Amino acid sequence: MKILWIVNKLTGKLHIKETGKKSTGGLWLEAMIDSARKDKDIEIIIVNVMDISSVKVLDDGNIRYYSIPGKANEYYDYKSADAHKYWREIIKKEKPDIIELWGTEMPMGLAALDEAGDTPAVVYVQGILESIGKYYQAGMTDIELRQACTIRDMLTGGTIRRKQANYFRRSSYEAAIINKAKNIIVENSWAEAYYKKVCPSVKVHWCPLCISREFERERWSTDKMVPYTLMCSAANYPIKGLHMLLKALVIVKAKYPEVKLSIPGTALRKLTGLKARFKQNGYEKFIRNLIEESGLKQNVEYTGRLTAAEMAKKMSESNCFVMCSAIENHSSTLKEAMTVGVPCVASYVGGVPEYAVNDENCLLYRFEDYEVLAQHIIHLFESRDLCRRLSDRAISDMAENRAKNDFYEISKKIYERLME
Repeated sequence: MKILWIVNKLTGKLHIKETGKKSTGGLWLEAMIDSARKDKDIEIIIVNVMDISSVKVLDDGNIRYYSIPGKANEYYDYKSADAHKYWREIIKKEKPDIIELWGTEMPMGLAALDEAGDTPAVVYVQGILESIGKYYQAGMTDIELRQACTIRDMLTGGTIRRKQANYFRRSSYEAAIINKAKNIIVENSWAEAYYKKVCPSVKVHWCPLCISREFERERWSTDKMVPYTLMCSAANYPIKGLHMLLKALVIVKAKYPEVKLSIPGTALRKLTGLKARFKQNGYEKFIRNLIEESGLKQNVEYTGRLTAAEMAKKMSESNCFVMCSAIENHSSTLKEAMTVGVPCVASYVGGVPEYAVNDENCLLYRFEDYEVLAQHIIHLFESRDLCRRLSDRAISDMAENRAKNDFYEISKKIYERLME
């Protein structure tokens, strides 16, 4: 069985070759690659787009990587003759049994599907562009939207409202991809509902998200965790809700002045000179000002980019984990945190409530209600019994889900059905 994957970023051995280190994003895809590498009954052809002048190939056992020239973003010219030529040559040479697109965020899949002929195709649903567009302002007021704007944003079309409009624009080729592929893989009824609207005849396959084994190797405990600390997922644009979490943190700090929030990802750039100030985008400026004006500079730290192992360790040392997004399909980071067992607070959005149950394995709140978020954090700081109860249930539920749903084996069964 030979499967051609279309991915939006560097992965696996190719990421290591190009950057000198393991990938810190798309950890579920890395887990899938690890499983495929051990399976001699399958060949995986992984294709990504890079800013290069000619096609690159890298072999890693039963996995082959192709990098093809083009813009690796939403401006990829999927209508160009060159784009079609690259995909046509790869598909003709490799003769895949199945084409799988990992997400619809970028348009490169359109050119590939145009050249796929009768080869069955399926989309693994990640972010849903239309839903991201709908919630992109993430509860920010008109005044806050104006504050979150820089000259750079206005010159480059990078204001929050312009970015929101861009997601709606991109949702048109998301719809085209779904209608061409005719098959989707989802793990919740929320995502199914969105795509059934776009393509009522789409065939839906169910498969749970794969979580890296690194998160099973770490375990949270009240003895191990550092009191009054919390962690969130990466938060470099509005929809991830960092601004709401910071508002909640002000309330928490009034009771626990020593509270410390760890944010995975690159730190806010240092504003040393006019050039650095010009480079910061509006949301970055807004977050910086919110931290400074709220007196939170000593309560917030950026960890830098973390590997899966580093992320799991950091989770295990935190008093609680917060997923504060305005919308999520499944939130792999929340599932990773629940696997580690760190007590979790999550916004009631998208497909999250289909596995995160309030006051059983997680504490849920409406995204806009940062006051409720603050109280949930305070309750976890106050009660180790509550922390242990949520932790035990989360670990149990995630383990049961893994035992019943082997992501790799279910994916193979979907491939087999598509080949029938």
